[in-house]
Amino acid sequence: MKKFTSDYINNHKYNIAIAGTGYVGLSLAVLLAQHNHVTAVDIVPEKVELINNRRSPIHDDYIEKYLSEKELDLTASTDAISAYKNADFIIIAASTDYDSSRNFL
Repeated sequence: MKKFTSDYINNHKYNIAIAGTGYVGLSLAVLLAQHNHVTAVDIVPEKVELINNRRSPIHDDYIEKYLSEKELDLTASTDAISAYKNADFIIIAASTDYDSSRNFL
């Protein structure tokens, strides 16, 4: 297990995986990618492609501005296993209104 001393925390770039690229997940990804390596994971390939091209799949002025103007260490992927296995932290930002009978929101 890693020891997270204050020196380590202040001088380390973390690998963070975020499950879900909706409003919450993408907001966190953009914020955290300013100082860490972030992999945003989603099951929708079109959303992943947009994020990797620095375009937001959701309408939000701040997210759009940060993706287009800020230097971010952010990649998006549909490969959850790779993203999670190398992560220091995993954030789950999945929708809470999932309908299991439809397998969709």
